[in-house]
Amino acid sequence: MDNRIDHIRNRLAGTTIDPASLLSTDYFNHFNEPIMLLGMLPDMPEMLDDIDGWQFVTYCEHFTHSGLGFAQLAIEAYDAAPPDLRKRLDKLAAQIGMLIVETRVRLRFVLEDGNMDKFRDICELHALELQGMVDDGGAIVHGYTASADQEAIDAMF
Repeated sequence: MDNRIDHIRNRLAGTTIDPASLLSTDYFNHFNEPIMLLGMLPDMPEMLDDIDGWQFVTYCEHFTHSGLGFAQLAIEAYDAAPPDLRKRLDKLAAQIGMLIVETRVRLRFVLEDGNMDKFRDICELHALELQGMVDDGGAIVHGYTASADQEAIDAMF
């Protein structure tokens, strides 16, 4: 095994970095704020300004600016993580970011139209969809993949 990876794994205690994937679920906290705000918007549509102010950041940018004690380790571990998992995580994060931007644009348009029922429906639907995507991100971090699940099923037969 790679000495660099062993060195990283020996320092993971007390962090949210998964020892197998070398990725951290903490990154997805960045997406929880707009999801939480979507849940509040139907009763406080003025909070849409807060979602408008949200900006996408990459995994490494998140940790660089997080102030977490293990931030540098998270970046180091990310660089050593399996490339296929990094790629899946980065792709999913970009999709989440795009959906947040799309959602806030749609909500702004619907709010200007004054259709509060549609506004509420979009908030609820997109909050659920985004939460599911964040849950998928957690699965990537913890190494659960559709192919691994299929391999386990195939092994039973």
